[in-house]
Amino acid sequence: MLGSYEIEYEGRRYFGNVVLREHHIFEHDNAHYLVDVGNKAVSPISARLASMIKKVDSAFGCLIPESAMEELRKLKLVAGEEDETSEAVEDGESIGSYEEFEYPVVNISLFLAQECNMRCVYCYGGGGHYAGKGMMTEETAFRAVDWLMENSKKAESVSISFFGGEPLMNFSLMRKIVPFAKRQGMKKGKRVFFSITTNGSLLNEEIITFLKEEKIRTFISFDGPSEYQNSQRPFKNGKGSYDKVSANIQKLRAVIPHLTGRATLCGEANPFRVKDGMERAGFTTYFITKASPVLLNTQLADIPSAREEALQRMLAFNRKEMEQLLVAIRARAIDKNYLPGLLYVMAEMDFGQKRYYGCGIGKGMVAISTNGDIYPCHRFVGIEELRFGNIADYHIEGLNDYWRAVVDHLPECWSCWARYFCGGGCFYNNKAHTGDMHRPDSLYCRETKAMIEGLIHLFCDLSKDDKEFLKGIIKYVTEKRIFKMPINSTINK
Repeated sequence: MLGSYEIEYEGRRYFGNVVLREHHIFEHDNAHYLVDVGNKAVSPISARLASMIKKVDSAFGCLIPESAMEELRKLKLVAGEEDETSEAVEDGESIGSYEEFEYPVVNISLFLAQECNMRCVYCYGGGGHYAGKGMMTEETAFRAVDWLMENSKKAESVSISFFGGEPLMNFSLMRKIVPFAKRQGMKKGKRVFFSITTNGSLLNEEIITFLKEEKIRTFISFDGPSEYQNSQRPFKNGKGSYDKVSANIQKLRAVIPHLTGRATLCGEANPFRVKDGMERAGFTTYFITKASPVLLNTQLADIPSAREEALQRMLAFNRKEMEQLLVAIRARAIDKNYLPGLLYVMAEMDFGQKRYYGCGIGKGMVAISTNGDIYPCHRFVGIEELRFGNIADYHIEGLNDYWRAVVDHLPECWSCWARYFCGGGCFYNNKAHTGDMHRPDSLYCRETKAMIEGLIHLFCDLSKDDKEFLKGIIKYVTEKRIFKMPINSTINK
């Protein structure tokens, strides 16, 4: 008897050979939870039902009492009894068909300078040179803008992120690019959004006024406390940068109150101390990431024991952040314009929205170096084997391997219960840690799964009104096209 069946025994009905949809069950703070992987649906369940599901998983053919079967059906977990709502993803397809989708590039990281006035110890750009030092010319910059306009196809809006090195070392060019891009956008009927990632050391009144007037979203790389900033982000001459950068941050805050910072954890840095330093500096929003090995040289080789210790520090930090996020949601104390990334993950649970990719690498976004070479993202600039081509002759045409790399096709992700929450991770970090951009780092997986389980616990603890509030702010963000912060971002309380 291979198919499912029903029997009665001593007046009770049982079900046998029941097959369940792909799922994950876990315990968190003495409560049990179920994840329907295909639908990305999450539910609290009883300890009794969790035990029954484990029995079904471990022993095909075990009998399920009718009461438990009814619960499984309510959760739509019984295979074959409900329409399979998870999308079949073929060759990178997630929405529509290949013929209907144009594969536009809508975001470029424009390298104004492959030079830097700092020498950060964890720099993935080899001192900001990216294996090819220099400054972008006006001719190359304008051709890059035209390339974006052409390869964004029918997209109604595009984004230009000024990057480096330190992009403000070429501020004179930036001043020319912005009005040129606006004019070209008007000709094509496209809105153009701008952002910049800077170390903050070169900010002055002229630059700050320009950033304000042109509404350029500014991200400042800053590592928090003075001892971390000075040791990890020294100037080229070895002098600490904390005093200069922190003073410039205050000048910028006086004109642009809402600032976003990016801190990097390196060595034995404590994320709680970093957070305190970011809040003291006055960042409205900030995100904290761990340094990874560097592909352009041999910096920051992995030390397993140190990485495990760093993971434990981040797990403790993430738990505290989730506790504070719950308090902020219940108090309705969240600024719609500056949302922590964890909030998006929770919202996706409510909408059942899946992540088929970790980010837009090589698809919706690319990086353009100072000489016009095109790379899948800013972190891969200078790595020749990953270069797409040059703006002079390369055009985006149809499907590429980055579109095909949906999480369902990645060798260590296709069967992972968390794949639609994660999307496969950062391809640069994957390659830096494992040598293969399609194979995620095991410690990253542990941290991500722990974070997701914590967020599921938090989400299931929300009231109906809390969830409606969550829906409302996500709808606002979507309609206003507000920048989506990374998962590991937080907010200044």
